[in-house]
Amino acid sequence: MAAGDQSECKPKPMTITLMVAKKGRKIMYAEAGKEFVDLLFSFLMIPAGAIAKQALVSKGTKGEDQTKNCCIKNLYESVQNLAPSLLKAEKEILLDPKVFTTAYTNETLGIQAPPLPKPEAPPRYFMCSNFAARYHSHPHSISTSCGTVTCSSCGSLVNREVKFIDKPPEPAKDPVPRGFVKKSANFVITDDLSVIPVNSTATIVQLWNKLDVKEPTELEERNVTVGPNEVIGLLRAAMVSTSALNDVFKAGSKYLTPVDVETTGISLQELLLKLLMEDQKSRISSKVGKVGV
Repeated sequence: MAAGDQSECKPKPMTITLMVAKKGRKIMYAEAGKEFVDLLFSFLMIPAGAIAKQALVSKGTKGEDQTKNCCIKNLYESVQNLAPSLLKAEKEILLDPKVFTTAYTNETLGIQAPPLPKPEAPPRYFMCSNFAARYHSHPHSISTSCGTVTCSSCGSLVNREVKFIDKPPEPAKDPVPRGFVKKSANFVITDDLSVIPVNSTATIVQLWNKLDVKEPTELEERNVTVGPNEVIGLLRAAMVSTSALNDVFKAGSKYLTPVDVETTGISLQELLLKLLMEDQKSRISSKVGKVGV
């Protein structure tokens, strides 16, 4: 990617509107446009192999090691131990997957634009040495091979390079990410991250009925900023929760980890794995407590 274009894919804080129940302060749903919906849909692009890799290379305590005994880890080790003679593709495709796409880029999630192809060298052309001196009225052969063919007009060896004045090729440009949904579309996102296009007011009324909202006055708007921390919190909640909006944006956020991913140097996979392991340890402790009672 060209250095001057890197800022285009750097995640910028976005604002969404949360609709909060005045009674109980529960977040009922969010209203958002293309930018936020593109972000949510991009969660489906994060490869499981990238997360599984961190489970094997990251160092942790004995208790953390026990939480790594999961199915995705076993799949990862199976590929690692598989003989190359049984594979039709390189192991790295599965063990260290990359996310490259022209549709969407996000630095926090590690989704990048594919590298630009190297410009091809222009072809070289050759003619016989008699082209400039004699036989001007006769057509002479031209070839991209040097010294391997003879001129069909004079029989001389075609070995003299001819320079053509061509328009210099334009440098390749990074494709502008378009995202996944149209810019003109509006959406509501429920607490469990169901994305619903808003085609008319009837869509909102149906949602209110489903959420048992009797009157619009029961709800109030709350504008919130979605930065890198919220992005990771949403991704984590999307994997382990059915109430992502409340878990991330409600006071005392359950999955909102106060870490600056741009300055700590920790990778998305390392952070996500750490958070998931904390969830699993919490659940184990909770079960042990109930058994003790």
